[in-house]
Amino acid sequence: MKKNNQHSPQPTPETPEMPEPIPEEEVKTSDQPAPFKESEKPGEDKAEKKPPTRFLLFLRKALIGLVIVAVIFLAGFLTDHFTRYRPLSETLDKTQAELKQANLVLSDLEDENERLKDANRIATDEITALEDELSAVRANALFYQVLVDVNTARIELFLENIEGAQTALAETQDNLENLLPFIIEVDPELGLSLPRRLDLIISGLARDPETGLIDLELFTKDLLELEPLLISD
Repeated sequence: MKKNNQHSPQPTPETPEMPEPIPEEEVKTSDQPAPFKESEKPGEDKAEKKPPTRFLLFLRKALIGLVIVAVIFLAGFLTDHFTRYRPLSETLDKTQAELKQANLVLSDLEDENERLKDANRIATDEITALEDELSAVRANALFYQVLVDVNTARIELFLENIEGAQTALAETQDNLENLLPFIIEVDPELGLSLPRRLDLIISGLARDPETGLIDLELFTKDLLELEPLLISD
């Protein structure tokens, strides 16, 4: 019996099975995303959106218009503020500062005016006092001048110089007329009677010198009674 020299086929190790090649059409098909159904389109809600109504469109336009108007108004306000009110504000501030300074000056002037009023009041009082004093001095001078004229006339009559006595008494008439306001203040009756008596004395000197001399003595006596009332120290 012949040995079968033929070796029985040895089992070979199993080689991994290669995957079957995928047809190109299927590859291309598998790379592309699966088409969406119409009901599954992205960005779309299941419920369809309704278009805005006319009222909403009107409100939207009105709101936009209001915003535009507000912007225009604000721009106009700012422009008007910086072109008109800002200069006016600066002018007002400057005017207020000037007014404050003027008030300070006015206050100083009022104080100075009060001081001047007081000084003027004092000066007026002094002037009044000086006027009164001057008036008294003038009254004194007139009074003594009348006495001097009357005594001069009496001396001329003693010397039987009628013309000299008349001349002296003529000057007495002028001085007595200037003295009358002062006499009337202290004795109104003598202020009325003395001028008349002097006129009678002057008119009767040439006719009756002796009576004229007596009348001049009485006239002098009345004047001396006025001396303490008219003459001031």
